[in-house]
Amino acid sequence: MIKITKPTKAPAILLSRGSRKRTGHCGDYLLHKAEYDAGQRTFSFDAAIYGGETVKNALIKAQHGKCCFCERKTGKDGDVEHFRPKAGCRQTSKGPLLRPGYYWLAYDWDNLFLSCSACNQRHKRNFFPLADPAKRAGSHTDDVALETPLFLHPSLQDPEQHIGFRKEIPYAINGSLAGKETIKALGLDREFLNEVRRDHLNMLIYLRKVISQEPKWIADAEGRQIVLEAKTFLAKAITDVGEFAAMARAAAKDDYQLSLP
Repeated sequence: MIKITKPTKAPAILLSRGSRKRTGHCGDYLLHKAEYDAGQRTFSFDAAIYGGETVKNALIKAQHGKCCFCERKTGKDGDVEHFRPKAGCRQTSKGPLLRPGYYWLAYDWDNLFLSCSACNQRHKRNFFPLADPAKRAGSHTDDVALETPLFLHPSLQDPEQHIGFRKEIPYAINGSLAGKETIKALGLDREFLNEVRRDHLNMLIYLRKVISQEPKWIADAEGRQIVLEAKTFLAKAITDVGEFAAMARAAAKDDYQLSLP
């Protein structure tokens, strides 16, 4: 998980149609507050707005086609994820669904990210724990700035200050509570994901070994090309563009045979 820098200006569809929908939702909530709070009335959200092509493409570009949580390449197959759940949320994974959710943020650019279906649909879902549940914003008249989410926000926080890697295994740096909760709730340490990261790390280590043989191949054109391609791939792997960049950077820092020549 790495910090994501999105364009400061939201896609036009969110500023126009999204803003109008937000105004409508807020007005309707004030008219029917009791029914919305009890779950007797629910909002009808327009996925064609928050998940529209221009929004999704902007997220794909900003996130280099990667899931905002696990960093797997997902591209157009990814979901447009609401950091704060739009239709209801849970403080604990098996706790009651708290209505009406963060309906006023359904079309908010800062609340939208690209996520793989596994992280979004099978792990995060509507789970959104706070350090102090009593400070949860219950409607658009409350201030979400008073909340302290236990999930790391991909663009307002630097996840690499909270989540580190021992080879392919993620851990909470200095016991970071947000790091622990994010890893646990989002399944960032699930075995399948660890396995995929392990394969990726082994490939990077192999490329580093290829580079170390450069003196032997310096007189061979094909060998020089192989080394060049290995250097290029390894250099890219530790940039934001690289899949599992946080793990690769941690490995390079810890010198798992990944330090660049």
